[in-house]
Amino acid sequence: MLVKKMKPIALAVLTASMAAGLLSGCAEDKKNNAESGEPGAAKKPVELTWGIQFQANAVVEDSPVQKWLEQKFNVKIKPVKVTDASIASGEVPDLFMLGDPSNVSAYQSQGVLMNIDPNMVKEQMPEYYKDVENSNELFQTVTFDDKLWAIPMFIDLKPYDFTLLWRKDWLDKVGIAKIPQTLDELEKAIYAFAKNDPDGNGKNDTYGLTGTATSTWGTGFYSIFGAYGIEPTMWQEQNGQLVNGSIRPEAKDALAKLQQWYADGIIDPEFITDTQDSYQKKLYNGRIGVIEEQIGKAALEDGATLVGMKAVNPDAKLELGKNPEGPGGDGTWDWGIKSNFIVIGSKVKDDPEKLSKIFEILRAESNDEETINMTSLGVKGTQWDFADSGATSGPTKFLPEFEKQEQRDAVGVRLFSLGNIMTREYRDKYSNPKLNEAIRAYSSAPNWSDALLFAALPSDGKYKQNLTALTQKYFAQMISGEIPLTDWDKYVAEWKAKGGDELTQEANELYQKQFKK
Repeated sequence: MLVKKMKPIALAVLTASMAAGLLSGCAEDKKNNAESGEPGAAKKPVELTWGIQFQANAVVEDSPVQKWLEQKFNVKIKPVKVTDASIASGEVPDLFMLGDPSNVSAYQSQGVLMNIDPNMVKEQMPEYYKDVENSNELFQTVTFDDKLWAIPMFIDLKPYDFTLLWRKDWLDKVGIAKIPQTLDELEKAIYAFAKNDPDGNGKNDTYGLTGTATSTWGTGFYSIFGAYGIEPTMWQEQNGQLVNGSIRPEAKDALAKLQQWYADGIIDPEFITDTQDSYQKKLYNGRIGVIEEQIGKAALEDGATLVGMKAVNPDAKLELGKNPEGPGGDGTWDWGIKSNFIVIGSKVKDDPEKLSKIFEILRAESNDEETINMTSLGVKGTQWDFADSGATSGPTKFLPEFEKQEQRDAVGVRLFSLGNIMTREYRDKYSNPKLNEAIRAYSSAPNWSDALLFAALPSDGKYKQNLTALTQKYFAQMISGEIPLTDWDKYVAEWKAKGGDELTQEANELYQKQFKK
């Protein structure tokens, strides 16, 4: 159990701290109700089944955060883990969160979700709606049969956007003073990494870069494809029509460049099986000199990748660089403004009291600082504090005994957080200006994203996964030289015949109906 991983003293301190707040708040509420003669003083709590944060590993029953929420909103919560199997068995929470429009589409098709009146979102969550209403395409991603099936979250500045992270000490070693900014400059640097012994060990054991063909949503080498103006698997507008980046001729041009690099020994031959985790380790261990990395992991000194490098190689120097500019511009894979989605179980539509309570909680999770902090950070001074001593705004930090995610999960922090549903006002108060500056400098958003914001197409379930795998297979074989680039037309024909043409038609129909501005 996660609770056992915490030191008893730390758990006791947090529990006592939260309990004190609960008791004082309870007493004050009862006093106020008694003095005002309000009849709701002993109103029966609303029972609510809550699907915990899908990123959490396990359910923690009766955590301090759960008890705090129950007291604040007069509810009785049953936390549950949401899986495809649990949904299929009929165990549908009243309130839960999904990560992608395709998830919303899949559950909606099973009849387990309640459709949501957009006017209710506007009326019950006015502060949040004001922030999100200008991004109407977010609502369109989860509108099926002309009905809204989820409340979209949004994110403006994304720390998980990709850019390039360089071994600056290697650049210095091979005589390159400036961080490369163009595709030609990048090419010069990665050839030097592979050929000029940047680690100084006298061995031919380094490569310029690697990629990954293991992603469920893309092909790797995102910034290289971006330099040619496309992103494989992404729907992009061309002359008023949507075309999938997987089959655009620019992708063939990018593959020709990557094939040349591979043949010259510049790309790590293990790129086919590499993952983001494995190529981070290769950067740490001096096998490659540049990776595509999330900005938030490398922009500040406490970024996870910078910390990881110091632990393995404290003398190494890492520095962010922009995605290289090539014949098609510059950019990389970007998820756009969309974040996750809040959905409501279908049975709630027959329970007005429960629906009202859910929207009361949703409004608080989006706009009430106390509720947002408790569910996402915990108790100030016990579990978290502002990063700068004495500050009342700005970046935050987790305190000792709560620095690991499982420690926070053990007391309920994150389990009941609804992520990016908070208002911009809250985000601005708690954001890190230095990180925001880095994101603005290195992110290729908002120009690089899927034209449909990754909305689910009717036939995605039949074709999308297989088409992604087909693209990954052909691209990996072309890069490695296992098959020639002259097989490009064969690949395109196969992609179209195996569902690509049908998806292209559906993508354009949806685009014209709901997304084209």
